[in-house]
Formats: sequence, C-alpha cells, structure tokens
Amino acid sequence: MKADTGKKIRFILQYFYPEVASTAQLMTELAQGLTARGYKIKVYCGQPTYVRSKTLLPKEVFNNIEIERLSCTRFEKNSSIGRMMNWLSYTVLTFFRLLFSGDKSPLFIISTPPFLFVVGYLLKILKGQKYVCLIYDLYPDIAVKLKYMQENSIIAKIWDRCNRAFFKNADFVIVPSENMKTLIDKKIGKNNKVKVIYNWADGDFIKPMPKSENWFAKKYDLVNKLVILYAGNIGLFHELETLIEAAGNLRDNKNIQFVFIGEGGKKKKLMDMAGEKKLDNVLFLPYQDKSILSHSLTCSDVSVVSLEKNLDFVAAPCKLYTSMAAGQAILGLVDKNSDVAKIVNRYECGFCVDQDDVKAVVETLKNLSQNLQLMDKYKRNARKCFEENFRKDIMINKYSDVFSH
Repeated sequence: MKADTGKKIRFILQYFYPEVASTAQLMTELAQGLTARGYKIKVYCGQPTYVRSKTLLPKEVFNNIEIERLSCTRFEKNSSIGRMMNWLSYTVLTFFRLLFSGDKSPLFIISTPPFLFVVGYLLKILKGQKYVCLIYDLYPDIAVKLKYMQENSIIAKIWDRCNRAFFKNADFVIVPSENMKTLIDKKIGKNNKVKVIYNWADGDFIKPMPKSENWFAKKYDLVNKLVILYAGNIGLFHELETLIEAAGNLRDNKNIQFVFIGEGGKKKKLMDMAGEKKLDNVLFLPYQDKSILSHSLTCSDVSVVSLEKNLDFVAAPCKLYTSMAAGQAILGLVDKNSDVAKIVNRYECGFCVDQDDVKAVVETLKNLSQNLQLMDKYKRNARKCFEENFRKDIMINKYSDVFSH
C-alpha cells in the first residue's frame, strides 16, 4: 500500500490518547510503535467522551504523533441517541476535513464509529484516496445478532451492502480474529486483502506479580482470596450476568471474591443485581488510571473474557491479551467455537463455558479454589502463550508489513 507521500499514515478514529477505551489505548500504542519504526503518524480524533470533564487542545503533538481533535458532539455515550449523534458528527466532520485537505497520504480507518469506512470510500471515489480498514466491531451484524435490528430490514440490507463496497475498495482489511476473517471473506470473496492481526498487550508493563507484593490487592483485601476479575468496558456486548448469578451461589465461600473494574452500559444492571442479592463478595470499582494497570490487572487469579452469544464472528474482545500478559487464568464466557475458546483450550491457560451456564462456572471456581496446582498451571501457560504469540512488538511489526506494501 505504498503511497507517493512515503511513510506517512493518517489514523482516523474517534477515540485516541488520552481516552481509556481499549481501542484508544491500542491505537495509541500502535501509533507510537510505528513512529519508532520511522513512520510519520497524524491522528484525526474527537474530544474525550470517556473522560468528559476534559477538553483538550484541538491540536497537539504527543510523542512525535500529530493529533487533531475535531469538535464533534460529546453527548452521553451510554445513551443510544447520544452515542449515535457523537458517531454522526465525528464522521461528517472528518469527511469534510479530509475532503479539503491537500494531504494524500494513506488513511488507516478504524471501526469507531462503525460506519466510518464510508469516509474512505467516498474519498477514494472523489480523490483516489488509498485506505486500510481495521474492523473491531462489525455493524449492522452486531445489531442484528443482539436483536436491535431485523436482518431483513431496509437499513440492515443497505448498511451491509455499503460495507461490502467499503471493504472491496480498501487496499487492505485488517481483522482481529480468524472467525471475523471468515465472515469478511464471505462478504467480499476470498482474497489476499483480508489480514488477521490479533490485538496485543505491553508485556513489559503488564506482567505477573504476586498478590502478596501488589499494593492494589492489599488495598482491597484480595491477597488471600481466589479473585475473579472482569476489567474493562462493562458494555452491552459482554455476557456478565452469569458472574453475578455465580457470585450468588458462592456467597457462603468467603475465600472467593468477584471484582468488576470499569464502566459501561451494563454496569448499573449488574450493580442492581448484586444489590438485590445483597452480595458482599462482589466489588465494583471505576476505571483505573493507566499508570496503575500493572497492579490492578494482577490483583486477581482468574480474568474473565466474555461476549454475548453469537457475536464471535462480528466482535473480538481484546482483554484476552492483557489477561494473558498479567499471567491470569482465563475464564471465557464465550461460544465454544470462538477464537477465544480455541486459544484458551489449545494452550491450556484456563477454561471456557457457555455464557449462561452458571453451574459450570460455580463448579469450576470451586475446583480451582481447592486445586492450586491447576491454577498455577493455567497462569504459567497464559503468560507463555502471550510471550509466544501476542506481544506488542510482534503485532506492530505485522501492521508495519501491511503499510509497507
């Protein structure tokens, strides 16, 4: 995907540094990694919405990365209308900003917002613009799977047809899982355009740490307990109700503690469930500052990775890789044929159960609390799998290979 402008790439996504969303953190790390490899990166993003109290300068240089923040709306993102308005305003502003730009360097367009690819497609028609798509969440497929939209509705059909045009006209399409590649290949025909590049974690920053040496674990009285952690976006895509039900069944076992760290559209529901059951073995904490993630992500023994049913081909949870980097046993609440389940089972670094199988979760956690050798095996294998397959440098090199073509 070589361009006349050399090694300059323009990142197009709504969330970037200093946002706490996983996409923002991953893309910030990618931009930094590519900059270190000689690329010149410019980012077009919006003002923060996860940390709404902050309004940042419209232009900034961060670690040699040029950032331009567009003045899109900042409505409440957990409201469907607010989120849609934010998506639309960012997409429209980005299109016109790039349309009248004299810069012809390639665009790297990430699926936040989910219909942002239209910008690259229209600019290719109007200006011959080169662009690469990165699909994290595939709409309207997700909305259909969650039954927010009918598969045969006019909107779903038009959106899907547009996506096929966007992907066919891209120079490359990058996806974070083999299952998603299978789906995109079906939509546009199997070719060498669709590349699988998994997400990653910074294994130098996030690495295993004994809870006895972890101030975060000590602060919340987690050192001498079997701790099950869910950290990240507590969003609508994630099946987490099963954990609350399991906590209810395990309330009498004082050595097992459930911890949720993060925010999202499903957090209030989970807190209400825990409150109604009067569960004192469930702890809810807000997002933690990135500077202490090496401690907050290692305060536990078991790390939860979850998706609602039938979403594996259209979404990919990135917390698997930070959990592995932290040396945590993995509890996958995922479909049995998902990429997460295949990885966890192949490398014996945890266990996966059906999303609504409360009994299986309870029995497995009881077993782990009594079988520390098995727990230690899962933890060692998780870090080993990470080191061999999902290090940050491995994945950034793969992105660099794509952009150098």
